Amino acid sequence: MTLQPIFSYKILLKSLFSKRNNGKRILLKSGRIAFSYIISNILKRKAIDNIILPNLICDEMIAVTKKYKINTLYYNIDNKLDYDIREIENLAQKDSNIIVFINYFGFKTHHADTKIFKDNYIIEDNAHVLGDFNKNISSQYADYSFSSLRKLIPVLSGSEIYSAHEDLQTQKAFRCPDFGEIKYSLRGLKKNRGGTSKMGHSLDDENFNLSFVDFISKIIIQRYNFLHNNICSQRRSNFKFWENYLSDKNINFMKSIDADNDICPYAFPCYVNNTEEREKWLQWGHAKNITIISWPKYHQDIIKHIPDNFLRKILLFPVNHQFDLNKIIG
Repeated sequence: MTLQPIFSYKILLKSLFSKRNNGKRILLKSGRIAFSYIISNILKRKAIDNIILPNLICDEMIAVTKKYKINTLYYNIDNKLDYDIREIENLAQKDSNIIVFINYFGFKTHHADTKIFKDNYIIEDNAHVLGDFNKNISSQYADYSFSSLRKLIPVLSGSEIYSAHEDLQTQKAFRCPDFGEIKYSLRGLKKNRGGTSKMGHSLDDENFNLSFVDFISKIIIQRYNFLHNNICSQRRSNFKFWENYLSDKNINFMKSIDADNDICPYAFPCYVNNTEEREKWLQWGHAKNITIISWPKYHQDIIKHIPDNFLRKILLFPVNHQFDLNKIIG
């Protein structure tokens, strides 16, 4: 069982013969390229002194900010994936800032009304959020937003972007899949899919220049009739499975879906008490052919901002809707 959906050539074939066509979306290659493109647009509008990020963040986001040489400040995320708005307000007291909020693992953040939303540029990271396939991406509070479609549906690439300022003046282009994407499309044939990640990873040499969605993924995104309710229902069922299965396993849960029927989880987030427990569960997943990952991959520049607590011991258990955990583990 994989964390992200396995690409399906069957879905591609159905898409080719589908009459559905949602061609109004602006689709770039990936979330990190969308993030980079959004920052470049902001810098064209106004000089920025700081970018304010949560300290629970993957290496790719840090590598993008380093590209633009913007001073980076961090606010803390607690073990329920929440933050203290007063800390962000304090960081954003002076200067011109970009503030990034992340909707971790499909759980949307609920913001209090505050002055920082009026005086700064706000970016909403929806990389873990499955949006409505019949509507273009948007945001209730942010200036800009972006998704990462490969994390939630079986495509090779694709990130939809949104601007409240309507300043994303890019053509709706596409490209051929690259070698890595072709290889990714064949991973369904791979027998062993266990996974982990290492801290201190660096992506400074990564190219974040503007690049569009590949034409195969564009066809699927625009034409295939994904059933949002069915996808979310299976993901929620798998989420509840882990909640029950791990309830007596000395694992700390970070979120619950019980209070909100609209949550469509990307993964089941939790943390363990020590590195030995982390390695035990990674090995268990490998033996069961279930992709459990240690998340995130921290950039080497942020390690000093990460306290030695749950932030270094987070595990993601898969809830991929292509699988039914009740049949896999029972």
